[in-house]
Amino acid sequence: MPALTIFRTFTTRPFAGDDLQLICFVLGTYRLIQLFCLIPLAVITLVNRFKGNDLLYNGYGRWCPQYELLSDNEFISLSYEDRQKVTRPSSQYLFTMLAAIFMVVDVAWMFAVWSAASVGTPTQPKGRDKILRPLIIFKMFVINFFPVALVVYGIIKTYNSRANNYGCGNVPLLYDPDATPAFVLFSILLVTYALELLVFPTIATNKIVKFTRRHIVKERYSTENRGERLEMCLGGLMKCFSVLLNNPNLGGKELKNKGELKDFASNLMGFANNDTKLDIVLSDMYIGAKMLARVQAERRLLAIQRLQQTSNQKKTEREDKDNIVEAPTGDAIEGATKKDYRSTLKKDGKRRSVLTLQTSEQGKEYVVVEKDVLSSDNKNDVDVLKEVAHYSIYAEYVYWHFRLVAIEHFALGKEETRFLPSSDTTWDLIREKFSLTSIGLDESLLVYASFHSGLASTPYAVIVDEVKETVVIAIRGTISMEDWVIDLQYVPSPLDKVGDICGFDGKGRLCHKGVLTRAKWLYNDLKKYRILKELYAEDSPYKEHNLVVVGHSLGGGCAQVLSLLLRPSFPGLKCYAYEPPGCIFDDEFCSKSKEWITSIVRGDDVVPRLTQPNLESLRDEFFDVTAQIKVPKIKAFYDVKTPCPDSHLVSRNANMLCKKAQIDRDTSFSEKLRVFRNERADKNRESTKLYIAGKIIHLVDTTGDETKYVPYWASRYEFNQVVLSNKMLSDHSVPPLVQILKNLKLDERHEVLVQEHVIVNDEEDEEEVRVFICFSNPHGKISFIVLVFCFAAWITNIWSNQGCKFVSRTTIITSPNGTISPGPGMSAGMWAYNLRECIDPNSCDFDNFNDLQESEFCQPYPQGLIEIDANTKAARAFSSLANFIGFIGLGLVLFSTSMKLRKQSCVALFVVLFISCLVGGLQFLFLQGVMCGRIELVDGDSDATCTLSENGYAAVAAVVLWFVALVGSGVMLYTY
Repeated sequence: MPALTIFRTFTTRPFAGDDLQLICFVLGTYRLIQLFCLIPLAVITLVNRFKGNDLLYNGYGRWCPQYELLSDNEFISLSYEDRQKVTRPSSQYLFTMLAAIFMVVDVAWMFAVWSAASVGTPTQPKGRDKILRPLIIFKMFVINFFPVALVVYGIIKTYNSRANNYGCGNVPLLYDPDATPAFVLFSILLVTYALELLVFPTIATNKIVKFTRRHIVKERYSTENRGERLEMCLGGLMKCFSVLLNNPNLGGKELKNKGELKDFASNLMGFANNDTKLDIVLSDMYIGAKMLARVQAERRLLAIQRLQQTSNQKKTEREDKDNIVEAPTGDAIEGATKKDYRSTLKKDGKRRSVLTLQTSEQGKEYVVVEKDVLSSDNKNDVDVLKEVAHYSIYAEYVYWHFRLVAIEHFALGKEETRFLPSSDTTWDLIREKFSLTSIGLDESLLVYASFHSGLASTPYAVIVDEVKETVVIAIRGTISMEDWVIDLQYVPSPLDKVGDICGFDGKGRLCHKGVLTRAKWLYNDLKKYRILKELYAEDSPYKEHNLVVVGHSLGGGCAQVLSLLLRPSFPGLKCYAYEPPGCIFDDEFCSKSKEWITSIVRGDDVVPRLTQPNLESLRDEFFDVTAQIKVPKIKAFYDVKTPCPDSHLVSRNANMLCKKAQIDRDTSFSEKLRVFRNERADKNRESTKLYIAGKIIHLVDTTGDETKYVPYWASRYEFNQVVLSNKMLSDHSVPPLVQILKNLKLDERHEVLVQEHVIVNDEEDEEEVRVFICFSNPHGKISFIVLVFCFAAWITNIWSNQGCKFVSRTTIITSPNGTISPGPGMSAGMWAYNLRECIDPNSCDFDNFNDLQESEFCQPYPQGLIEIDANTKAARAFSSLANFIGFIGLGLVLFSTSMKLRKQSCVALFVVLFISCLVGGLQFLFLQGVMCGRIELVDGDSDATCTLSENGYAAVAAVVLWFVALVGSGVMLYTY
C-alpha cells in the first residue's frame, strides 16, 4: 500500500507497489508458457539451419516440386552456378531471434521489478516507488514494442507466404508448411503475443469509463450516491449467484434490489473507510488477516500457559484441602457405613467449576476466569442439558427432513409450500396419519409447516412432542439468498410498537432488524392459520402442553424474538437457540430474557461473534497488525503461507512484527488511520450494542480433537472478539452439534486438558514445510546458480551436436597403385557436413582443393555413399541422450528454485546431472568413427585425421558446464 501512481491519473490499483511480485509471477508464468514453445521452435530452426533443410534453390523450398539442390554424388563441392541459385531465408530465424531477445529483456525486467517491489514494508515504502515508476514506464514504452513488432511481422510474413502459394507458383505442394511443428509453435507464440497486447485496449476502456463517470454521469457516481451503488452491486451479485447456481433451495426470487441491503451497505461503507481512504489493497487484507490470526493464536497460547499454571495451582490447593479432611470418629460414624464415608469424600471433592479463557471487555487480550460448569449433581443443569439435547434434533430436521416427510408420506405436492391438515381432520387422525416415525421421531406429530422462503417469510414447522408433552416451533436457519439478506440487516430496530401489539414493554428496547421482520411474519402466520389457537383450544388434547421455540443460526435468532412476542400469551414458554447470531437484543433485554431463553454456542463459532462492534474491533486490530509488519510484503506472504506450529508462534511473529510502541507514527498510513479512527469514534458513540439473548451454554473442546466437550455457563460479554481459527466455520454446523449434545456427559470432575506448549527459539529445528512459491530459492542462491549452468550446458550441447563443424578433417588418398596424395579437407558434424565452394569463381579447379573454401551451407550425409559405423551411431545416440537427460535435470533444478526438494530428490538430481556429464563426454566417440578413419572409395582409400572444430569445442564446454552444475547439486545435497 498504497497503489503506485505512474502518471497523474494512471495507477496500479488494485495493486500496491509492493504487490508487483504478483504481476511478475503471472507474467513469468505466461513467459514460461511462451518459453515452452520458443525453445522447440529455436531448436527446430537451428537444426534446419545446421542441416541445410532451410535452403532455397532458385527460390523454391523443400515443399515445392521444383526443389533440386544437390545430388548424392556432389558430395563435397558447390559449383559457382549452384552457389548463385542457393539462398537462405531469414524470416523464421529473425522471428526466433527477436522473440528470444524479448524473452531475455522481459525476464530481466521482471527480476528488477521483483527486487524493487521488495523494498520497504506494507506501510512504509522507503523509496520503493521512485525505483518502480521508471521501470513501469520502460515496460510500457520500450519492452512492449517487441510483441507489437512480432505480431505485425508474423502476420505480414504469413499473409505473403500464403498469397503466392509459399513460393511454389501454381503447382500443388509436396506437403503443407502450415502443418509442420515449427509453424504450430510459431502460431501459438503469435497468439500469446496478440493476447498480451489486449492490455492496451483494456487501459483505454478503463480511462473512457472513468472519464464518463467524472464528466457525464458524475451525479450518479458522487460520494452521496456511493451507498446506493454499493447496495445495487451487492444485490446484483447475489441475484447473479442465485441464477448461475439455478438451485430453487437457494431462493433469490424475491430479491428486488429496492432497499433490502441499504442498512448493510451503509454500515459497510462506514466499516471500510468511505470518507478517509487508507489505500488498503487486496494483498494487504490477505496478509493482515493471516498475521492477525497468528497474533490471536499467540495471545491464546500465552493465555493457555497462564491457564495451565493457574489450573495446576488450583488442583494442588484442592488436593491439599482433601488431604487434611479428618475421618469421622466415635458418634460421628454411628449408623454410617464405610461406603457412606467414601461417598461423602467423593462428593466433597467434586469440582463444579472450570478454568477457561475469556476475552477482555475490549476483546484484545485473554484473561483466565473460573466458570460454573453444568454439574451432574445440579438438577437444574441436568434438566437443561437434557432439554437442549432433546430439542436440538428439531433444529436440525427443520432444514430438510420435515419437507421430505411431508412430500413422501403426507401427500404434499413438490411445488406446494405449506402443509396444513384439513379442518375436518380430528386429533386422533392427525396422530395416526402425521407421525414422524419415518425419520426416527416416534412420538412426534407434524401438525403444520410452511416451506416458503422469502425476505419476510421463512420455513418453519410446528410439531407435537408427546414424549415431553410440548408443542415445538422449529425455525430453519440460513440457506437461501433471502436469508443472507436478513442476516445482513443487523442494525438495531425499536420494539415499542411490537411490544404494544404483543403485550410486553418494548419501550426503549432494541432488536436485530432483519430477525424482527422474520419474527413478526412468523407471529402473523401462526395467527392467520390459527395454529396455536387450535392446539390450545379447550377440546384439544394438547392444551396442557408447554410451548417450546427452537432454531439454529438465523433460525435461532428468529426463535428468540418470536418467543418474546409469544411469551405474553404463553408465560411458561421456553426457547432454545443453537448457535444464534450475536446481535439480537440490547443489554438490558438480554438480562431479562434469561428467564426463558437458553442459547448454545460451540467452540470458536463465528456467527455468535458477528456483531458490528466486534467487526470494528477486528478491523482496528487488523490495522494495528498491518502497521506492525516490519518486513517486505513478499517475505510476509511467504511466512503466512507456511504453516506455523504452536512451538514457533512467538519467534515467527517476532520476526515479522515490531512491537506497537515501535510503530512509525509519521507515515502517511498512520496519519490517515488517526483521522479515520476519529471519524469512526464519533459515529460509534451513537450506536447501541446488541448481544446474544438469554442464558448461554458454551461448549469447550477440552482435548483439541473434538472428542470431548465441557459445557459451562458463559457470559454474553465474552463473545466480544471474532476468533480467526480453522474451526470458526466448522463449529457452526448443526449435525455435529446435535451429536455432541446427545453424547455429552456431566462428569463428576471436569478438568480442561491443556497441552504443554513450549516456546522455542529460531535456532531450534522447525518441522520442514514444503510450499511451492515461484523463484523463492528455498535452497539459497546455489539453486539459481545451478539453473544458469544447466541451461547454458543444455543450449550449448544442442548447438554442438546439431552443427556441421564438430571436427575438421584432413585426408590422404591412397590410389590402387599405391600413390599417396592429399585429399579434400572438410568440416563434419554428427548429422551433416560442410559444403565447400570456390574461392575465386573465375579461376577455380574443383580437382585442386587449394582453390576451395568452406561455405556457409551444411548438407546431410548422402544416403548410401558412406556407411555409418557403430562409433558414429553411438556418438549420435549419446549426444541425443545428453540433451534428453539434461532437459530432465534442467526441469528438476528449475523446480528447486521454487520449492525445497527432499533429500531423495536432491540425490536424483545429482545422478541425473552426473549421467548428463558422462554421456556428454561419450559423444566424443565420433572421433573414432568412420569420418575420422578410413573410407574405401572407388579410386582408392581415404585416410582422415580429425581435430575438434567449433562445434566440438562447444561440446567440451557443455561437458564442463554439466560438471559445474553437478558440483552445485552436490553442494545442495551436502546442505542436508
